[in-house]
Amino acid sequence: MKSYIALALAAPVLVSAQQSMWGQCGGIGWTGPTNCNPPAACSTLNPYYAQCLSSVGGPTTTARTTTTTARTTTTTTRTTTPVTTPSTTPRTSTTTTTSSAPVGTGLDALIKSKGKKYVGFCADPATLNIAQNVAILRAEAGQVTPENSMKWQSIEPSQNSYSWGNADTLANWAQTNGKIIRGHTFVWHSQLPSWVSNINNKATLTTVIQNHIAQVAGRYKGKIYAWDVANEVFNDDGTRRSSVFSNVFGDWTFLDVAFRAARAADPDAKLCLNDYNLDYSGAKLNNFVQLVKDLIARGVPIDCVGTQSHLVVGNGAIPSFKSTLDALASTGLEVQITELDIRTNASPSSQQITQQGNDYRSVASACIKTAACSGITIWGVSDKDSWVPQTFSGQGYALLWDNNYQKKTTAYNGFVAGINS
Repeated sequence: MKSYIALALAAPVLVSAQQSMWGQCGGIGWTGPTNCNPPAACSTLNPYYAQCLSSVGGPTTTARTTTTTARTTTTTTRTTTPVTTPSTTPRTSTTTTTSSAPVGTGLDALIKSKGKKYVGFCADPATLNIAQNVAILRAEAGQVTPENSMKWQSIEPSQNSYSWGNADTLANWAQTNGKIIRGHTFVWHSQLPSWVSNINNKATLTTVIQNHIAQVAGRYKGKIYAWDVANEVFNDDGTRRSSVFSNVFGDWTFLDVAFRAARAADPDAKLCLNDYNLDYSGAKLNNFVQLVKDLIARGVPIDCVGTQSHLVVGNGAIPSFKSTLDALASTGLEVQITELDIRTNASPSSQQITQQGNDYRSVASACIKTAACSGITIWGVSDKDSWVPQTFSGQGYALLWDNNYQKKTTAYNGFVAGINS
């Protein structure tokens, strides 16, 4: 069941097509070009993904060619149903996908055909127990992000006492179904166990951060494409958020500790800084970009930046979303849209439904047209399992599938149109 073989990059093969920077060039199931336009070189990031990265100091901080391992069995059956976050029960009726990417359906295959890395969705064991949700994930997703199961409170509720069950379930499901994983998250002010929140000594907190990351990243080493090493470190006004980490350290160096610990524990994973409300030009976006540049300047190992992108239908920031991605790309790092949803009224008007389709198109198009943007994660499959209604009273309808796991044609087609733009 866990039979592995070494996956090494073959010498470049002469083919008629070459991938540009950030494009996929190998991995389990990949049938496209396996060489890259200079100065990019094809680098293996995990068993499922090899990518064209800079070999001469281009827009990525570290181009890795480390040999990784891959499962010997690579055939995956997928249903033609859309994607959701909540389920695992397998459907009885499936169709076997072919090596060719479907046109206009299968969001992950479609975005890969445009040279990007993935369309993903958040998931966890609770949603992996829902047959409709799993069927959608199998058909549409290339990546999953644990919604809650890898957060500190979930994994290490008591010091040095670990609860791996839910995270293991998600990781095993992803491997079995040929999906890459974005790990989420190590250092965050929320969902922290009280024993961490109550630490008031810098040396103690440093050791605790290092140990937690070593244990978690070490357990899933080689199985994670990218880690959200730190999450939501800014207030909306662009100031440093108050947390046990920032308060005890008194500066940004808690990030240095976390990123260095993550690199030591999982050297081949991408390491990301993630935040929300970066979708508006202003102090928060500007200071986020400057912080990343400062981290790079002092040699902190950081590979990617994430914008959560929890948006509202018709918001004025959406038409200029490309500008947000451009600002993030100015760091020289890979840019990822990490938690996309676009909420509106729980019972939207036809005008709001139309606008939502336009907004999904705008966001997807912005990623396609930004070379540094590597992929998009949607924060859930079905509205039934979305965090939005319980957080924003009277709002919802934020995802691409409705409460009954039926595809919302306008939103879905808008997203497809954005990928095809």
